[in-house]
Amino acid sequence: MRSRLSVSTVSTIGLATLACVSMAGIFLRPSPLVADITAALPPATEPPRLLGDPAVQGGILSARVISAIAPTSLPPGAPPVGADDLPKRVRADQPVRLYALVQAEVGGVKRWYSDAPTVTLAGKRLSHAPMADLPQASLRWLRVEPAVATMSNTESGQFRFEPIDYRFTELSGAQGQSSVAASVTPTLTPDHGRGVGTMRYALAVSRGGKTVVSPGPEARRGRGSGGLLDTVHRVSIRRDDTYLGYLTEMFGQPYIWASAGTTDRAHQSERLEGSDCADFIIYGVRRMGKPLAYTWSGGLPSVTKLLAPRGERGEDGVYRDAKGKPLPFPAVGDIILFPRHVGALVADRGQPGILDDQDIMMHTLFDSPKEQAIAESGYAQTSVELRRWKR
Repeated sequence: MRSRLSVSTVSTIGLATLACVSMAGIFLRPSPLVADITAALPPATEPPRLLGDPAVQGGILSARVISAIAPTSLPPGAPPVGADDLPKRVRADQPVRLYALVQAEVGGVKRWYSDAPTVTLAGKRLSHAPMADLPQASLRWLRVEPAVATMSNTESGQFRFEPIDYRFTELSGAQGQSSVAASVTPTLTPDHGRGVGTMRYALAVSRGGKTVVSPGPEARRGRGSGGLLDTVHRVSIRRDDTYLGYLTEMFGQPYIWASAGTTDRAHQSERLEGSDCADFIIYGVRRMGKPLAYTWSGGLPSVTKLLAPRGERGEDGVYRDAKGKPLPFPAVGDIILFPRHVGALVADRGQPGILDDQDIMMHTLFDSPKEQAIAESGYAQTSVELRRWKR
């Protein structure tokens, strides 16, 4: 679909033109938003662990999650790495550390507390005290993750940005700690990334029967999006700096039939909220610095070049052109285009040098993005075109 559209414009487009078409699929309706966010907290699976000074009297005002990219090694005398509230996009070899940032009022004075070496919030450097000086409280680390692997922006019968169903889940073994390592492994949807993908985080701080929670599922972006504000801290871990590597940042996010955005920069894919098949593969190109507009699968021929004639699958699983000649397996990262669906080639796993249905593609279709044999994609029986991004 053409994703760079206003809501009013998109709503007039026929549903058949809005996204990749699958042979079958089920769309799940997001649950209603929770007015009292503390009611959405999951039951605690571990006993509370207290942090701070029991002798200090005061109240907890607010909580935020901040993070720092930890260098693999620091030269002698190098300053420690500070933490901030900006979203992080890193390679798998760049660990990210999450830090609690808590504001409390003690003796009528408001003060920030964190164990991060330095703290920057909304672009401003904050003075802060260590968490050991915080009025004693319990801390719970939480994920803010999609509860569905597939959804539709056309569920209502016309286009609209449906709210993505985000839920809190508890980070096991992290309670009471002032900082934890960032993990992007989902728990409510299938884990196709095995250590890569995107996750959002929240922090709940409790003292004296009162619980304060950092922004979570309630922090909606509003009109023109079904996702969350950047105040919900986000970390994206990619496999490497290749085209396919950048695509892995989208792992763990739902397939969104008719994913869109009022602009390309505000697109649901650009914000790592989810995507349809075409927007998914365009995301990787944009991450590599090419300002390609989001589009639907039918718009891809204009931004790619054809590598081989259209092919059909034979009984042996090999794709052949109209003359019966096998299609060559092109290069990793090239595009395999089906009628109204698309993926990126990952590995030549069948007959060497030949495109067949055992070869591996990366795509998203009624599930969060994953690597999958063409034979299992739901489109193996259709015709294919092999294409490459234009330079």
